[in-house]
Amino acid sequence: MSFSPLSIEAAADANLVASYRAHLAWQEPCESVEADGLLAVAGGNRFPGPYKNIVVRLDPDLPADRLLERAHAFFDPMDRKFSVVARSSRDPDLESYLRGIGYEMRSESPCMVVEQPVPVRPVDDHVRIERFRDLGHVRDAIGVGANAFASLGLPVEEAHTMLAQHDRLLDDDVAGFVAYVDDEPAATALTLFSDGAAGVYWVATLPASRGRGLGEVCTALATNAGFERGAPVVTLQASPMGLPIYTRMGYRACDQLRRYRLP
Repeated sequence: MSFSPLSIEAAADANLVASYRAHLAWQEPCESVEADGLLAVAGGNRFPGPYKNIVVRLDPDLPADRLLERAHAFFDPMDRKFSVVARSSRDPDLESYLRGIGYEMRSESPCMVVEQPVPVRPVDDHVRIERFRDLGHVRDAIGVGANAFASLGLPVEEAHTMLAQHDRLLDDDVAGFVAYVDDEPAATALTLFSDGAAGVYWVATLPASRGRGLGEVCTALATNAGFERGAPVVTLQASPMGLPIYTRMGYRACDQLRRYRLP
């Protein structure tokens, strides 16, 4: 894969948008529309997840009221509520408009970047880490994600819904890693390659294995996989739990990602 010469911020945002497109292929079933400056994704069920039942503005010149009008035209026939994605660098007018008509911010994450490979911490003798090579690795990773995020309030079935097309996680634009503790899957992270950057997604560690640095090791391997492919920058969106870890690894904030919904 070749990487286009974009600014760091533009490359990070392009990978974020690529992640929404990738989840179109990973979900089952999924309906979407991408045209005239927006991307709307319905997804496999009604749950307002981070990669489904959302609308993303691709063209900053698309007026906020027009974005909402077209989003309703897509989602209302399905009788679905949806979230609106906004980035502080690109969408200040959109955020102002949403707040003005009663939308509430439901989540907020810093978009972070790193421009060089990061150190990989050593692991103990009970741990081995394997790169995605077959569907067994993919299923192990999804199981980790489902149960790890359930402990944070995301229904178990959500990971299985959003990553239902297992074979697509073995595509050439994905590199994934699974950490095993005494042969049991315990942590995971994957990298998505896009034009201009690579991005780290689905970082998860089972509750029983937290505190051992496994999520950090998987993240470091996923990060460095991006640089090994020639990406000039690697990006991710940090959770509150992951933010101090990513900062310690060398990531820095470059933008702020927010999701808005009607109450």
